[in-house]
Amino acid sequence: MKSVIKYTIGILLLILLGTACNKYLDETPKGSITTTSFYQTGNDLQMAEAALAIKFNGAFNDISGVYYAADDITTKRNGNKIEMSDFDIFNANSSNSRMTNWWNYFYAAIKSANALIANYNKATLATDAQRNNAGGYAYFMRAVSYFYLTRTWGEVPMPMDVALMENRPNAKVADIYNLIVADLQKAETMLPNQWDGPARHDNVDIFPTKGTAKALLANVYLTMAGWPLKQTDKYALAAAKAKEVIDSKATWGYNLLTKFADIWKIGNRFNSEAVFACYYNNQIPSVPVENGSQLAPNPFSPDYEEGGWDDAFGEIAFYNKFPAGPRKDATYQKDYYVKNDPANVVTWQNTLQKHPYFLKYRDDYSYDWATHKANNWWSSATSFLIRYAEVLLTYAEAQAMSSGPDASAYAAINQVRQRAGLNPLTPGLSVANFRDSVVAERGWEFAAECGIRWFDLVRTETVQKVNSYRDATEPPLANQPSDANHTYYRAPVPIVK
Repeated sequence: MKSVIKYTIGILLLILLGTACNKYLDETPKGSITTTSFYQTGNDLQMAEAALAIKFNGAFNDISGVYYAADDITTKRNGNKIEMSDFDIFNANSSNSRMTNWWNYFYAAIKSANALIANYNKATLATDAQRNNAGGYAYFMRAVSYFYLTRTWGEVPMPMDVALMENRPNAKVADIYNLIVADLQKAETMLPNQWDGPARHDNVDIFPTKGTAKALLANVYLTMAGWPLKQTDKYALAAAKAKEVIDSKATWGYNLLTKFADIWKIGNRFNSEAVFACYYNNQIPSVPVENGSQLAPNPFSPDYEEGGWDDAFGEIAFYNKFPAGPRKDATYQKDYYVKNDPANVVTWQNTLQKHPYFLKYRDDYSYDWATHKANNWWSSATSFLIRYAEVLLTYAEAQAMSSGPDASAYAAINQVRQRAGLNPLTPGLSVANFRDSVVAERGWEFAAECGIRWFDLVRTETVQKVNSYRDATEPPLANQPSDANHTYYRAPVPIVK
């Protein structure tokens, strides 16, 4: 990957020194590169793609406070953790800085995508394939950025150009989803089945492919079938699109890894389960901040026992419901070395915070497994936004909701359960019970992963329900979410300076 990242960073720096801006609203000219002189060759398109990738990567190289509103993740309520904890207790306000990275980076990615969409066809010195792939990439990245924005904040501005966002009205949620679907439908026809050159590494595509677009479109349809749109006809579309990915998985090289724990090994950060991911490499000096990740040992390690930061650990009620097996063993840390002493071992119940910590983000080049010493807060860990396991579970839920829980729906969820060390799902479940089982399975499979659990709770209107099971030792809720009125289902719109 070093050669890939060196290439990406090299071409990115050319753009940064030329025209790119750090802030979405910053329109100050930075150099002489213009759309007239820049969008001409295939290399120009690669540079624009790399710049867009780096902007998007910035949204997922840190822990968003939005995650904490779900029941899978929490933190201590003091110091610089307060803003994250405010989401956990439904007390976040517009000044909360733990969500502004998402807002800023998604709109920066959208701005870059809009520029590429407006100009990729002008690259007359590029090949037809290069132009087509660049356009498909831009449509995909705009779609996924708007998908996160509207699920987080609801109605948001929907710029379709690179002009200033100032005074733009918010778009209706339905209109945003219509754009997302249209963009992904374009992307799935324009993107390649496989990239070449620096966009592919270890037989894994770094950039989205046709399969990625289909997988995201399945997720979008599934979400549209739930709250707030409740367009239940979209269940059938979600099932059909997910089935396309499942039936042709060999085309894109997708599969479940045999062992859940292997997904999180730093030496395995390019693997066949990644349908769409953000890739990082902290081994190269003097690179943009977006090229490293805080999904790293320090933020996820216990402070008193092992010198970590206590940024994130598991909620107790969720942990207690999590089925035992190899997936749980790989998700949560079992033994804690007090003061990094392997001869002084305690369980999570005897740590200072008395919570289980996540293990899946611990492995990195700097981490010392012999002492559990976290030597770096900056990581090369991959942020998996869509794993093949999610495609299977999306199909299982959507198929059950559209046609009933048939054998194919059971087969899909049971693939995930088998790897987790669980028995097959009970046969003969009602539609409602099957769906609840899939949503629970998704929670365990994707615990503390990029907000997946939170977005599931919102679309299934179960935020209040799961918080009714909150352990009494957790910080009390400052405000009560309502599944009937959907209060606290949206993050407050950030104040962006």
